[in-house]
Amino acid sequence: MAVTPREVERLYVQVNKFALASHFFWALWALIQNQYSTIHFDFLRYAVIRFNQYFKVKPQVSALEMPK
Repeated sequence: MAVTPREVERLYVQVNKFALASHFFWALWALIQNQYSTIHFDFLRYAVIRFNQYFKVKPQVSALEMPK
């Protein structure tokens, strides 16, 4: 079954929007872990890295629109 360029573009937009949400989710998770986890890991640094990536790509991803 052939895939159309429109389908590829729709998938590209969806993947990028979910990746953006993933950065935000893992940053929040790391903040919670930083407060409550007993594991020796720099969760705060990890949260900063994920938030930085979120804010870096947010303008480009927010500009993406689903093809009609």
